[in-house]
Amino acid sequence: MGTTQRHLVNLDMLLTDIEMLDGSEYGSLVHVKLLKDIQRVLEALEVAVQSETVSSFQKAVINAGLAGPLEDKRIPGIFKRLIGYVLEYWDAHSKAAKILDSQFDGNADKRLELLQVKGIKAKSQFKTVARAMGRTDYLHFVEALGLLHEDWQWQV
Repeated sequence: MGTTQRHLVNLDMLLTDIEMLDGSEYGSLVHVKLLKDIQRVLEALEVAVQSETVSSFQKAVINAGLAGPLEDKRIPGIFKRLIGYVLEYWDAHSKAAKILDSQFDGNADKRLELLQVKGIKAKSQFKTVARAMGRTDYLHFVEALGLLHEDWQWQV
């Protein structure tokens, strides 16, 4: 089995794990870990597909059962970037929530503002890339990665 095929099988297994998550586990530690694992596999896949032809990549994707979400060689890199924005948003959002839940000190307002800006920036970058990839690919992405949540829903 080739390197690309191995990465696609690993990706399929991780996506299946996300499908098995309950809706209440959105943004949980388990969900975050799975997204980080998927991001690593996508990074390795992005490198592996550079040596693949378009045709060989499409055949490998079809054999792995991932024809919908990954029909283009560029999609692994795009998905990897989008996952990074999701993780960055969640990180900033959770840190801001901790600041709001704790006692404020002299620098809390500044930290809170910086984290809120970081979260807004990550979400904005996500939205820009999602719009560029098109509605169909975007819907494959949010469905496959368990991101059917109001944080990531808008018209593309």
